[in-house]
Amino acid sequence: MDCFEMVAAALERSGCSTVFGVPGGGPNLDLIGALERHGVRFVLAHTESGAAMMASACGLVSGVPSAVIVTRGPGAASVVNGTAQATLDRSPLVVITDSVPMSSRDRTAHQRFDQREVMRPVALRTARVGNDVTVDELDGLIAVASGPRPGAIHIDLDASAPTDIDPDREEHSEVRYSTQAVVSELIRRSRTPVVIAGMHAPDGIAECLEEFGAPVLATYQAVGVLPEGHHLNAGLFTNSTPERELLESADLVILIGFDEVEPLPGSWPAACDVVAIDAVPTTHRFAPVTAHYLGHPEQVLEVSARSHDVGSGHVQRLRARLADAARPLGPVATVRAAAEMWPESGVLTVDAGAHFLAVLPFWPVTRRRQLLISNGLSTMGYALPAAIGAAIADPERPVMACTGDGGLHMVLAELETLSRLQLPVCVTVFNDSALTLIRLKQREGQGGGTAVQYGVTDFAAVARAMGMSATVVDDSRQLHDAFLDAYRHGGPYLVDVRLDPSEYEHIIRVSRG
Repeated sequence: MDCFEMVAAALERSGCSTVFGVPGGGPNLDLIGALERHGVRFVLAHTESGAAMMASACGLVSGVPSAVIVTRGPGAASVVNGTAQATLDRSPLVVITDSVPMSSRDRTAHQRFDQREVMRPVALRTARVGNDVTVDELDGLIAVASGPRPGAIHIDLDASAPTDIDPDREEHSEVRYSTQAVVSELIRRSRTPVVIAGMHAPDGIAECLEEFGAPVLATYQAVGVLPEGHHLNAGLFTNSTPERELLESADLVILIGFDEVEPLPGSWPAACDVVAIDAVPTTHRFAPVTAHYLGHPEQVLEVSARSHDVGSGHVQRLRARLADAARPLGPVATVRAAAEMWPESGVLTVDAGAHFLAVLPFWPVTRRRQLLISNGLSTMGYALPAAIGAAIADPERPVMACTGDGGLHMVLAELETLSRLQLPVCVTVFNDSALTLIRLKQREGQGGGTAVQYGVTDFAAVARAMGMSATVVDDSRQLHDAFLDAYRHGGPYLVDVRLDPSEYEHIIRVSRG
């Protein structure tokens, strides 16, 4: 059995049902053919990075790794952003490239560079895989992608060369863990604790948190650990202004499954003791941890007589402050109209940009992995490919992709992918023809409008040209009907909202200080 059949069989064993990519000739097509023989679907994308983001979102929603296939040289170079996104956002991804064969490297310079060396900084592991690869080697490599700290692994296919797999680069820094008794006592003594749930918080801990009775902040990738409207759900932890008052009143902060890639850069906001609870060995450098427990939260979070109702109240107050400057056709009105029409079971993907500061506080999330966002890398161009991947992983749930015009321009061709696959995805464009978040950060002498301003793009017309249904919203009275039409349509739909961006300055002031 050659390496193509071996890799295809390994992906099938891992549970992977869909692979994305932009192939070149020869080895890539051999692998795609092998995948088809093993019952693994291939989805053709337009951009390598977009294909990687489709795959990482598909893996995140399905719970099993997905893969992206790209060609040597420019394909390998272009997939780096999507690879870094998966690794920094802790999404399982297998990146597969072909390469200039070792047997001809002494006479070939065309499209040749050290692809493994390029991938090493952005992947958990990289390997050259030849025909001598073993089942155990492949299974072990793919398992790294969906391990306790998921991310991207890289396979460089070369049938002419011996297999070479990089050793484990995971940092295993020595961490001194506290006993259950020590951690339990710290928690028992606290009177106003606050819980921060991170991306590695175990699924199914809502009951435990409810019995404990403290307000719960969730990082972007832990949203849904408590459902929308729960009296203990205090909203988002971003390491910024909105949650500062709550944390300053705490006498103990409890981190559950917290990953240091999640918060915004800055100093730790609380002066009290910090307890960290992790299911796998973790080093905490961001927060000044007083006690660190390795185990399940249920082992130290005991049933309490506390009955805090500050959670939902905190969320409502934040929403009220954010909406103080709302415009009839601004980002807040757009989010509210979209959320009103979208079903509770739907999935939301959000791009980087000013709009996400309006979207996330107002979108109701009822379960884990219902919200997909690139937070660790914070790359633009994520929402549309992620929506495609999420819809393929779970086609029964409609997906809303919220993106700015800048982010959508980066992956515009993937509208054709969405149209071709006829997936239940509504793409909402917060269209103000600018890099608004960057504009709000500009200071005098930093380039002016030429650095941040685009020309007007009719995204609805572009979507229609690619076979999608689409509409332009340029009047607030059209918002409700536009999203109702999108939901009723049930297939690919684009809503091009020509919004008033003037409230963004207020939103960023409330969100970031």
